[in-house]
Amino acid sequence: IFGLIPLLLGTLLVSIGAIALSLPFGVAVAIYMAEIANTKTRNLLKPIIELLAGIPSVVYGFFGLVVIVPLIQKTLDLPVGETAFAGSVVLAIMALPTIITVAEDAMRTTPRAMKEASLALGATQWQTIKHVVLRKARPGMIAAVVLALSRTLGETIAVLMVCGNLAIVPGSVLDACYPIPALIANNYGEMLSVPLY
Repeated sequence: IFGLIPLLLGTLLVSIGAIALSLPFGVAVAIYMAEIANTKTRNLLKPIIELLAGIPSVVYGFFGLVVIVPLIQKTLDLPVGETAFAGSVVLAIMALPTIITVAEDAMRTTPRAMKEASLALGATQWQTIKHVVLRKARPGMIAAVVLALSRTLGETIAVLMVCGNLAIVPGSVLDACYPIPALIANNYGEMLSVPLY
């Protein structure tokens, strides 16, 4: 009951769920921006996506509390909406700019000659993306996942607001959980000891 396992499982459940939700969409947007979008569209989208990374986490947490939590509660007919799934959705939204930016930069480093050679051999644009661009960009995409995972593992305020903060072993993603960063934030006042002289 008083062990670390509920906290570790809650942290891992929320963080891995966030990566599972954000990775497919983030890679798809990165492919679109790097290989399909024209220059005007790319120049419009890139600053917007990079600005999303600068939004404070408390804003994402408030958005999750006001929009995502009630939506999950109503849609899935749950008694409360503060669940690990709500935390995963909020963290997925927060991780998207990192994944998109790093993955797109990795894809754009693929040499033009390799893509032209693939197309000259008769491959379609999608075959070239799948077999040349994605294969060449794999190390950069792994770096994108690691950076996004590090952000989701350390995120405090957003998960504090939407995960329910119950130190129990979650049976599913629809249960409340208590990630370690939320625990630290909740108990910071009790941990801080300043001697009074």
